[in-house]
Amino acid sequence: MSTTAPVASTAVGVTPAVGTEAILGPDTRVPVRPTTTFPASAIVRLVFTGGQCTGFMISERTVATAAHCLHSGGSNGTWRTNVVAYPGHDGTTAPFGGCAALRLFVPSNWTSATNAPGGGNPAFDYGAVQLNCTIGTRTGWLGLGYPTQPVTGSCTRTQGYPADRPGQWASDDAVRAEDATYLYVRHPLVNGLDGSPVFYTPDPDDWCPMPPPLVIPCPCPPPPPCVCPIPTVLAILSRGPSGVGPGATNNIATRMTLPIINNFMQWR
Repeated sequence: MSTTAPVASTAVGVTPAVGTEAILGPDTRVPVRPTTTFPASAIVRLVFTGGQCTGFMISERTVATAAHCLHSGGSNGTWRTNVVAYPGHDGTTAPFGGCAALRLFVPSNWTSATNAPGGGNPAFDYGAVQLNCTIGTRTGWLGLGYPTQPVTGSCTRTQGYPADRPGQWASDDAVRAEDATYLYVRHPLVNGLDGSPVFYTPDPDDWCPMPPPLVIPCPCPPPPPCVCPIPTVLAILSRGPSGVGPGATNNIATRMTLPIINNFMQWR
């Protein structure tokens, strides 16, 4: 089940979204240049009234991101307004232009939950934006997959748009811990990076284990330049440290599961 909202289509400013800021250890972010080549082209600066987040293309017209970037959560929550997507933004220009949102999608569990901080159940902190154009035919899009074996120790990368720096930035890390719902990582998370994809990255220096086998439920959809199955998104960076256990000392990413991927496929 999902909750859907039609939205307006006017571009707005880019003050930071409300969120937890957590740089755990050295700030490992590096600038991404150019942003016109894949996969940087498929990483989206997502702007809305009062803030910004990161998203990533999952089809020619759909952006995946964190649910709290689209709806504040809970039965009394509100939808973001004036949502506009800028894939491959370089900090100064949008080389592919921008597309306004036609519809916002989040799981019904996110809009009905009232027992978690912020009003939404953090296990369902994912959503999608259906755009008013097919910009993904020019930018490409990322694949979605879920592991069939544990991924702790595997190399990952995030790319996104922090509000404290212009342009797109990337960081490399390894999965520090996992459970059925989350991956725990130490990729820097500041305002604006909410919704960034966590995906496998090549390991030329053998500092991470071999990536475990993935299940990719849907074939890579045409047309080019879609590249599958690498990079494959394993999770969505959603919030800073909270609670107990590995979540208390790591940033938290909502991991891909078959039900979540099925929802994204319906929202495309």
